[in-house]
Amino acid sequence: MTDTTERSPLQPQYSPKPGDVTHWGRLYGSSYGLILANTARAQNGPLVVVTADTLTANRLDYELRFYLGKHSDIPVLSFPDWETLPYDAFSPHQDIISERLAALYQLPQMQRGVLIVPVTTLMTRLAPREFLDRHSLMLDVGQT
Repeated sequence: MTDTTERSPLQPQYSPKPGDVTHWGRLYGSSYGLILANTARAQNGPLVVVTADTLTANRLDYELRFYLGKHSDIPVLSFPDWETLPYDAFSPHQDIISERLAALYQLPQMQRGVLIVPVTTLMTRLAPREFLDRHSLMLDVGQT
């Protein structure tokens, strides 16, 4: 017997076991952002959200930041697509490169939060973590 009762996005139902996948349907407008924000608040670990495309990932990033609030302790990381084809004669925009490197830097330390990734980005190989650690330079505001 299946449960056909309607559930409110204000009280998301999800499986607390690591590795389980949860699907929600019939959500309209910004209710995806609302249900994911409430799930991130209730979740003790990181939440990975895979979107169909970059436009959906950007919209969901904006919605999550809105519903979580400016002073939320739950980080929202976006891992954008390169937005170039493999044999293009030009490089990706510097902002995209910086955002990807910032997400890769923050991800290992993230105990709780949301990572938003377009599905096309998941199919692209990444450099090993050791390579990024050896070849990255982190600077804070005010450092010389």
